[in-house]
Amino acid sequence: MSVPCETSVKTIAPAIRAVLAKKLLDEHDLKQEEAAEFLGISQAAISKYISKVRGKALDLDEVDEIQVWAEKVAADLVSGKMSRPQLVSALCQACKLIKNKGLICPLCWQRDSALKDCNHCMT
Repeated sequence: MSVPCETSVKTIAPAIRAVLAKKLLDEHDLKQEEAAEFLGISQAAISKYISKVRGKALDLDEVDEIQVWAEKVAADLVSGKMSRPQLVSALCQACKLIKNKGLICPLCWQRDSALKDCNHCMT
């Protein structure tokens, strides 16, 4: 049996990191190494997010709330207003938003078709 948290770790977290990495590079003109430092991950991971090797299972490019969230988080990171513990909280908020919108549901259904009637994340 698959649970939403398992799906979150494997798909949502990488997708969120990919959006954030893209914002840091494209809108704040950071190098991959600098973005990696802010996010506490490797430069190689940033490269994989940007080239869509990682974080591609869930496309968040058209999710306006996540784009707004990522813009704010990226700006706060670059300006020094956000600490690593605050980043962790922000990542969890984004994950909750994605789950509450039901965006994780199709991914859970792919893993376990018996979950078609599940509404756990949206309650």
